[in-house]
Amino acid sequence: MPSRVRHITFDCRDPHLLARFWAAALGFVDDPENPNAPGDPEALVVDPTGRRPGLQFIPVPEGKAVKNRVHLDLQPDQPRDAEVERLVGLGATVVEDHRRPDGTGWAVLADPEGNELCIERSAAERGQAGPRDTGERDWEFPLAGDERSIVVGQLEWYREGVLAKVDGVVPHVATTRPLRSATSIAGLVHHLAHVEDKWLHHRYAGHDLPDPWASAPFAEQPDWEFESVDDLPLDVVVARYREACERSRAAIAGCDLDDEGVVPLDGEAFNLRFALVHLVEETARHLGHLDILRELLDGTTGE
Repeated sequence: MPSRVRHITFDCRDPHLLARFWAAALGFVDDPENPNAPGDPEALVVDPTGRRPGLQFIPVPEGKAVKNRVHLDLQPDQPRDAEVERLVGLGATVVEDHRRPDGTGWAVLADPEGNELCIERSAAERGQAGPRDTGERDWEFPLAGDERSIVVGQLEWYREGVLAKVDGVVPHVATTRPLRSATSIAGLVHHLAHVEDKWLHHRYAGHDLPDPWASAPFAEQPDWEFESVDDLPLDVVVARYREACERSRAAIAGCDLDDEGVVPLDGEAFNLRFALVHLVEETARHLGHLDILRELLDGTTGE
């Protein structure tokens, strides 16, 4: 698994002055576990959402003498020119102005110790689409009826939600891992396909697990279903989920909720009622994860 950038470090004369500037510029805060205090030799500010690397400031005796090798390009939510004015008000200076009459271009600023940063146009000024709301899905399961029809109907609604949530996801978003684990959109769908086959096709109905699960190296890679999707097209992953759901439907056709599964769970018998409730819980939980990942990675919201 690749590394991720945790902190970007600035050499500076006054760590606390620079930390205050960048915290105000980016909406960062002191590290809650180690707040900055007067007299501290270094300062650290972090993204309160945990999505972006923190900025650390350490003192050095030399002042800035040449152009910094690394600088940050900022894309504000508000218009570019308003952000330039805001940062100048915080203590930045305009070093180079590359803003053009047609509204394109950028401005190069320097923070209070002379480190350059660029202010680009906002997403709206670039004509980039904002977050997309796909709306709400209608209830498509019985609100009254026997226990089996309600539980199965709820599960089917969540299954359709998984398919709706991954509709339109581009490949690099599908396999992006924004967390410390191997969790991704494609990985969650692959995992749910495995869960369907493991619980209803195998444990409940007693059939052998089909490939890819039968030949997967789970002993060496317990999270194989998450870690194996990077080189798989998303439509292949979705097809595996659809096929697993079809096998699940076939496995429970005509069965009663009190019917016991063929393969005990850790030596204990379970019935179809337990297996279905577990699948409702598992699918709903991971559909919530898909909601969050989709909004985080490409801005798409909705049920």
